[in-house]
Amino acid sequence: MGRSGSTRVIRISVMSARRGGRQAMKYLGFGKPPILLGLLIGFPALAHHSPTYFDSESEIVHENVTVVAYRIANPHGILVYVVTDDRGNEEEWNAELPSANFLRRGGLDDTTLGPGDKLTVVIGAPGVAGSTRRNLIRLTRAEFPNGDVATFTGISAALIRAGTE
Repeated sequence: MGRSGSTRVIRISVMSARRGGRQAMKYLGFGKPPILLGLLIGFPALAHHSPTYFDSESEIVHENVTVVAYRIANPHGILVYVVTDDRGNEEEWNAELPSANFLRRGGLDDTTLGPGDKLTVVIGAPGVAGSTRRNLIRLTRAEFPNGDVATFTGISAALIRAGTE
């Protein structure tokens, strides 16, 4: 008597499998695991890349920033920088970048930026309050003092050298 309902269902399923035939495979649902696996993998990816994390209708522009850290990584690269606000206070910001392969294909590598480097302009879509941490943007454009420009989307990056536009 000490068996639960789910144990009985499993036992019945095994009994059906012993009887053989396609009916048992259909009953056990052997075609369903790939579909379920796809759904389990797909939903987190959709949630992770959801446009609700960043306000693509708004834009934050920071001028004369100093790079604290720059890392090419998966699933997203990161640029950490400091900007001085209107009152003279330094604020640290994080800018989400595309994945490592997109950055490298676009001409950006580990030597593109380093701590202490300056950027004249950083532009990005702000994180949505309550959905992301404070001071986070999805970077869309960075301008270098020498005139180089890097542009970013969720799935691409491009480094445009000054004078080659």
